[in-house]
This record gives sequence, structure tokens and C-alpha cells, in this order.
Amino acid sequence: MTTEPFRCSDASVDRGEDIFGTASFVRRWLLVEQPGAWGFDAVTQSRFPHDIAAELKAKTRKLGIRLILIRRGARLAHPKRQCYFVRTDEDSRYIAHMELKRPRDLLDLDLRPLLEGGSIEGATPHSNPVFLVCTHGRHDACCSIRGNTVSRVACDEPGFDTWECSHIGGDRFAANLVCFPHGLYYGRVDSTDVVDLMEGFRKGSVSLDHFRGRACHLFPVQAAEYFVRRERGLKKLDDLVYRGMEPTERGLAAAFALADGRFVEAEVAVIRTDTGILTCSATHPHAIPRYELLGITDV
Repeated sequence: MTTEPFRCSDASVDRGEDIFGTASFVRRWLLVEQPGAWGFDAVTQSRFPHDIAAELKAKTRKLGIRLILIRRGARLAHPKRQCYFVRTDEDSRYIAHMELKRPRDLLDLDLRPLLEGGSIEGATPHSNPVFLVCTHGRHDACCSIRGNTVSRVACDEPGFDTWECSHIGGDRFAANLVCFPHGLYYGRVDSTDVVDLMEGFRKGSVSLDHFRGRACHLFPVQAAEYFVRRERGLKKLDDLVYRGMEPTERGLAAAFALADGRFVEAEVAVIRTDTGILTCSATHPHAIPRYELLGITDV
């Protein structure tokens, strides 16, 4: 009797796990092109020069910048290394692009402006959205199994700046799509809907069917945004702006400004009774937070 291998994405679907409130909390990003294979740790286990990779990883970690490798396969690789600098703060979004002749050039760049709301010297502002599809199969098999079919469609679609990427979090929601400059995460994407999701984002709309959250917000705030959008029928990116949160007796309340000038507050409870195996390689179950809407009020 043959036993099917455990797949975390199938298990997540089988247990009926919600995907909202699950986007990785990241506000500053460095995306660096690196064609070829990636190991479990993509940055240090790739063809990226090892000494430079280790130093760059330490530099970005110290600054709180998420270092992600990107590629389009050997066939589509550019002779120069493509690099993007991204800030996903709600009130200070930023994308800039640079071509590098050699990886070592990254070590000479001052990345602190990403933290301070400024621009990277020598980088060109990038006005078009950038999309990432996680295909990091050596980190989790589901990202390869589900991500590769989606990335082939997404990267081949003309008119979109789309890349395969290394681990971005939430393997069990594969295939995962991240949309910049907002840092909006979509999960359980397939090859039949990825182009529509990218086109919708480019036109300023949000799909709640795949919405995991926005990377600039903490998990409960992402859940609160989902609930407000669902209950009020808000489908445009700019329909609401986060204004802050505070704890309550039963959870937390997140406030949002609406496009028409009104304010709403969503109270959300965090429930931690569920557990599960969260990745294909995990050996022990972990808690799975679940978010319950307690109420939405106009303030």
C-alpha cells in the first residue's frame, strides 16, 4: 500500500482554514535576481557568491529588510542582475529599480532610506506594480507543486512585471502571490485566476476570495480589514485606510478611514484553539490563530 506524502496546502484546505489575517508582517523589502536552483535557505544555498550572500543577509537582517531572491528561469534571465527596493508602509509606499553589474555592488548601497521614508540613491522609481509568485520548492514542496504552474502563466503574461520568488511565508496557502507596492498577499491562487488577480490589482481592486492581508499590518489588523471590506462591500484598494488599533476586553479594535470621510472600527477576537501541521516538513503541530468578528461600528 502506497501512502501519499503529506501536503500542507491540502491539509489547510481540508480543515477549512481561513486565509485572511496570514500575510507576513514585512514593511521593507530587497528583491534580488538570482537565476538557477535555490536550496532551503535560498540566499546562501544558491549560485549567489557565498561570502557576499552571507554579508548581505546579515546587513538586511540588521536593518529589518526582508531579502527575497527572484528569477524568471534561465531562459528569461537578464544579463544584468535586476534589483528592486520596496517599502510597503501604508502612508509611504515605494518601489525603485536598479540593474547591477555584479552582486557585490549591493554591499556598497545605503539601504537606510528604506527605513526612513527616503529613496535609494542610484535607483530609478518604478511606477508599475511588481508581482511575486513563490516557487521555492526546496523550502516547501507545495510552493513548487502549486506555485510553478501559476508562475509559468503569470511570468509569461505580457505587460506585467512578474517574478518567481523565494520563501515569503504561508506555504500552506500555496500558490501565493504578492502584489507590490501595497504588499498585498493572495493565497490559494491557481493558473486560471492569477492573471485576473494581477489585472484587478493593477486597476486598484481587491479580491476577497484570495485575500490573505497586507504586509504592512499585523495579523489581527489584516483580519479586521478583511471583515470591514466584506461587510461593507469595499473592493477598491483605496476604499479604506488603517488608522490604529487598541486592545479591548475580548480582543482588539482596529479603526479605518473610509474614502467618503467616515470612520469605522472593527472589533476582532483572536481564537487559538486549533492546531495543525503548518508545513510539509514540519514534525509537530502548531497553534493556528483564527479571527472572529465581534462587531463593526461607525465612529
